[in-house]
Amino acid sequence: MSEQKLKVSIKTFGCQMNMYDSEVAGGLLSAKGFEIIPEEWERSGDGRKLLPAADVVLMNTCSVREHAEDRVYGRLGMLGKAKETNPELIVGLMGCMVEEHKEKLFRRFPQLDLMVGTRNIADLPALVEEVRRTRRQVSKIKQDGVSIEYTDQIQRQGHHHAWLPIMTGCNKVCTFCIVPITRGSEVSMPAREVYREAGRLAGEGVKWITLLGQNVNSYTGSGRDADAKQTGFPELLEMLCEIPGVERISFTTSHPHDATPELYRVIARNPKLSRRFHLPLQSGSDRMLKRMKRLHTYAEYLEKIRAMRAMIPDVSVTTDIIAGFSGETPEDHEATMRALEEIRYDGAYIYKYSVRPGTPAAKLEDDVPLETKETRNQELLQLQKKITEESNRQWLGRELEVFAEAPGAKDAAQLTGRSHQEKKVVFEGPRELLGSFVKVRVVGLAHDTLIAERL
Repeated sequence: MSEQKLKVSIKTFGCQMNMYDSEVAGGLLSAKGFEIIPEEWERSGDGRKLLPAADVVLMNTCSVREHAEDRVYGRLGMLGKAKETNPELIVGLMGCMVEEHKEKLFRRFPQLDLMVGTRNIADLPALVEEVRRTRRQVSKIKQDGVSIEYTDQIQRQGHHHAWLPIMTGCNKVCTFCIVPITRGSEVSMPAREVYREAGRLAGEGVKWITLLGQNVNSYTGSGRDADAKQTGFPELLEMLCEIPGVERISFTTSHPHDATPELYRVIARNPKLSRRFHLPLQSGSDRMLKRMKRLHTYAEYLEKIRAMRAMIPDVSVTTDIIAGFSGETPEDHEATMRALEEIRYDGAYIYKYSVRPGTPAAKLEDDVPLETKETRNQELLQLQKKITEESNRQWLGRELEVFAEAPGAKDAAQLTGRSHQEKKVVFEGPRELLGSFVKVRVVGLAHDTLIAERL
């Protein structure tokens, strides 16, 4: 490398797995002498153009929805104009878009200098240096191996919370989903490595660990000892609860097929485990669920929710919903509206369907007009907003234990935290409380946020 440090900014799109990968990339680059800076844009000398403050701009991309890809394409256009003024600028892509589109991106965007696959993050510093030295387009995309990089050089956003991927990929066959193409088949990290990594994080002062995986509850890893039997997800959770210093463990995302009474019982008897359970429904219509190949009916899914709530009375349940999937009729949409009313989720991520090239659903006709998708999406969003507000009102006057994780965004005297159900809570308190669990009483609501006073 040259004597002057190259400044690098990393913009993350998509899921928590991407956030973890970005933290790994930042740590590896920093260890090789690069300076990681926040994304900033400056005016050119003549004031006509916006230029990135960084010498290297990386985008960690997502392919799950078309909107996420469109945002990346828009930024690549801006960066192409910036390179007209600063040809030394290095532009790179990481993540799932790289796995999906590969070399086609180089042809479409000549301003793009490098691409790194989800299994090649460790090669990123060398690739950036190769571009700086040769000014040629370079890429490293391999299709085998595990797209999880454990490293003590990771550059985490906070000191007391950490992401911990335990598996990657997916063996399910949901017709709408790009994950099996971009992340591959399911691969689980050995339980002994997960346990060791969680222990290392605890030794660094991390108190809350979030386990990550595309279908995290389908985890099946080799045991803690070399000769031990395979470890399932419920057993792994109980192992991690033994680690001194780890005070809370959460996980995302789960698949209904692997949401079992055994898992519910483990959560119920371990107070360290988060009381938020994210379980994507996608549609309340059996016809749509079959068309999506979700492996269950609505009645089977509902029974899982009822069993979960019976075993874990204080659980908060959230979900994903797709509006306007191929072939969706008004009756199918109404079935999803009824499902929201019946299940009464604490929150839901609701999206308009967009075709992902290469998925089985790409062979189906995208026959729901965009205007209809928009209408159905808004109806679902408004219904869920009302349900969430009603759910949050039930917390008024109740006492909670909140993990204080960040200063307040608008008021220096406030702190922001998360409850055991992972609801956002804002309360007044000194910075010394960050990273600790604080007793509060809920006294008000602001949209999805609980307003509390410290006890």
